[in-house]
Amino acid sequence: MVYVIAPISLPGTHNALLDPVKWNSEWEKTTNRLQHVSPAQFVDSAAMILMTEADGMDSLILQYQTLLGQLAGLELDLTTDARRYFYDDDLETKWMNASPDVREKHILIGLSNACSIARNLHDARVYCGRDFRLSRLRTDGKIVLGWLKAVMVSERPEEAMEILNKPKYVTPHGTHSPTGNNNPSPTTARDWLSGIFSCHFLHCTLRSFVGEEMPKISVGKYNKKKNPQSFRTGEFMSAVAEQTLGPAGAKAAAKENKAAWKERQKDRREHCSYVGCYKPDDGAKKFPRCQKCWDKMQREVLYCSKECQTADWKSGHKAMCGKPLTFDAVSKPKLTRPRTPDKMRDEMSDEIPRVASAPAGVASIQRLNKFPNIDYFITDAEECIQMDFPNPEAQSLFRKCREKVMATGDRQSVAVLAHFLCWMAIHHKYTIEKGATPDVIVGQLKKEYLFPELHLAVNEIQQRQNRDPLRRPELGEIFYRDECASTSCSELIWMQLEGNETYCTFMLLLAQYYVDYGTQADLRSR
Repeated sequence: MVYVIAPISLPGTHNALLDPVKWNSEWEKTTNRLQHVSPAQFVDSAAMILMTEADGMDSLILQYQTLLGQLAGLELDLTTDARRYFYDDDLETKWMNASPDVREKHILIGLSNACSIARNLHDARVYCGRDFRLSRLRTDGKIVLGWLKAVMVSERPEEAMEILNKPKYVTPHGTHSPTGNNNPSPTTARDWLSGIFSCHFLHCTLRSFVGEEMPKISVGKYNKKKNPQSFRTGEFMSAVAEQTLGPAGAKAAAKENKAAWKERQKDRREHCSYVGCYKPDDGAKKFPRCQKCWDKMQREVLYCSKECQTADWKSGHKAMCGKPLTFDAVSKPKLTRPRTPDKMRDEMSDEIPRVASAPAGVASIQRLNKFPNIDYFITDAEECIQMDFPNPEAQSLFRKCREKVMATGDRQSVAVLAHFLCWMAIHHKYTIEKGATPDVIVGQLKKEYLFPELHLAVNEIQQRQNRDPLRRPELGEIFYRDECASTSCSELIWMQLEGNETYCTFMLLLAQYYVDYGTQADLRSR
């Protein structure tokens, strides 16, 4: 393939936030001029020059590996927020009902913020041609929603793992599979980079639309001494700038770009190289590097902990440590388990020590952390229902069950939780007034805790409830018994009869709920 240099001048990265309207207008003029020429040719020419350097191919593969890890983490973060927006904020309906002017406002915010993150992300917009035209995106709301749904990680763990290890790159032209050959081309990194740009655009646009702050994006810190190959195309790019802007214009642009680059460098950090972590260096402790990679290849591979270094060694670094990189080595899966639990743990309150593996479960925990006074959210009903139990004993036992579910994923506890939520919805008439039927509630918890047979487990609990002369709820039986683990069932009954007033009162209270609201009927008929 012949790569032709297309000398063009792109809008300045630093202008994206200074004057978004003017900056975007300049971008659209640029893409209009290039509509009959492949816009990728300009940047591909630089990549081809890089490949002719002594270690250019190693540099290209290292770039590919970095972009691959970034895209996987970004898709997961975007999915976590997107599921919350779809469940809590009715995103799809609100976005489609918004006027074109409203959509344009948030799309422009998304574009300008995504392009201001880094120079390579800014220039990646040229790969997308005219597909990011503001007039196109503001008019058809389905375009942005379609891109979002295409990039979201599946709720099924095995599918999520496949995407995290080899994420799809999603561009305005569609969703694509990873390159299947064993030789990276200059277009390989370009594909990943355009996918990263699209994800950042979606994330910033959605955050703006729902009224949240822009996502905190940590960008890798480039160091000329540590990564000299990253700067080898500088002379080529300067020559192109001089050709398009003239000597004086190129000099002024270079000065302006350098000042903007230094400003962006202030907020950049080194990162842990293990794709299952990618923790940024906060400056408190310098990340140690893989000494063998540095001594033999002058390649910086950093780790935040011994655990991450060991995990990365087992998951693929062993094959490339201190050796020239190969496309096959960096393309192998890097994760053996979903990243979600560890990644989300720092964002949760002390009340909930772990998170379910499903993105819907992550969204559920984020809602409860945001509103700690609410006992549970029923989001799949006709409107979002905030379950809040006024009885302190009922609330205490329910929260013990909820904590166990979210900490361990225990299936018996999931069934007990779902069963109790069904009856509380019936008691408060949410079933009739808001469509919170047992099928809806059980269906929601199926997704949150990946429990396909939950409806059968809930029905079994209800059958046991029907056979109990006192109609005692299983929630109280199980979690009170956990507190009295050394107490036998007969002793527990004796405690009730001999004056454990709190327990007896609560059990009778819940039993009365079941009697008053038709415990003889099977939950499936509700």
